[in-house]
Amino acid sequence: ISAERGVMTIIIFIVSALLVGRLANQLRAQVLSLRAANSVSLQLQELERKLSVCVDIEQVLNVAKQHVESALKATVWLRVGTQMLDDHVRLNEKDQIAADWTQKNGKPCGRFTNTLTQSEWWFNPLNLEGEHGVIAIRFQPDTMPINFEQQRLAELMIEDIAQTVSRVQLSLQLENSRVVAETEKLRSALLSSVSHDLRSPLAAMIGSADSLKYYGEQMSETDRNELLDTIHVEGERLDRYIQNLLDMTRLGHQGLTLSRAWIGVDELIGSATQRLKRYQPQLNIDVSIQENIPQLYVHPALIEQAIFNVLENAAKFSPDDKPIEVDIQQVENVLQIDIVDQGVGIPEQEREQIFDMFYTMQRGDRGKTGTGLGLAIVKAIIGAHMGSIEALVGPY
Repeated sequence: ISAERGVMTIIIFIVSALLVGRLANQLRAQVLSLRAANSVSLQLQELERKLSVCVDIEQVLNVAKQHVESALKATVWLRVGTQMLDDHVRLNEKDQIAADWTQKNGKPCGRFTNTLTQSEWWFNPLNLEGEHGVIAIRFQPDTMPINFEQQRLAELMIEDIAQTVSRVQLSLQLENSRVVAETEKLRSALLSSVSHDLRSPLAAMIGSADSLKYYGEQMSETDRNELLDTIHVEGERLDRYIQNLLDMTRLGHQGLTLSRAWIGVDELIGSATQRLKRYQPQLNIDVSIQENIPQLYVHPALIEQAIFNVLENAAKFSPDDKPIEVDIQQVENVLQIDIVDQGVGIPEQEREQIFDMFYTMQRGDRGKTGTGLGLAIVKAIIGAHMGSIEALVGPY
């Protein structure tokens, strides 16, 4: 360096390089941090999206296991209360003791902690309102202590899983409470139905049989045949009613138990219409189903019974030459089933009363041609499935 100002230039260059290098290093750290935060956010969003459609604990455990294993590149074992997944992952005796300790005390243990450090698993609690759960994560044997981003991602995913389990448990509790309430209404409706619909056909059959026994010789052949037809018709009516009661008793001895299963609505409609046509072969039913209708997660026997009762009720008040229309469509997130007859209609002031368990007006479900189970039981069945039913006047 031949001049003093050259020394100053070098010093300025060095200071500038140090400042720019420090700023570049900070910028790189910020970019890496933002990238990690974005990755965590995307992983959590994907997990929350998958968990949002779960309706029972087993589905939650399956989704949680698959997503956590994929996100953390690790093996996962879960338990909520006493419920576990039936998969190939098993814990040895020592690890089982560690899992029980975490579930009981609500504290983590195992690898990366200061408690029961001999285990290869990292046990974390699922803190719930009732029975707690535990999630165990096993990384690769050569994995060093996890960094902050991995630990934060694991903790946030565990928190989301615990919240989803709590939501599902609360939903099941609310459903059970509603089922209990609807069961009481259903029992009352059954008792009311039994008192009316068993006695009516029995009285007609006994009266016709007595007439044939004591006055048969004095009657014409036409009159005797009419009495025999009455006995036959009322006997079939009684048989249908007893069959309905038997179907209801299969649902559980201690209450209305919803044994849910996935089933297509076309199968339910087809089964109900075929069953009704066994008693009324001349009946004409037009079914229209919107395309791409999803399957229903319901109790198939109950919903089929409800559809059958509404169809039978519609058949009684619809003209013989007019078809009964069944229109099925999805309105937003609700499956809507419209069963339309061509009868005289229901007066506006009676549209709510027809679902009452003691409704006995002539136009009601418990008129001279009442079905037995009645619309009150249909309402109880649909209500137990968190649905609704109403009578409307359509533009037909």
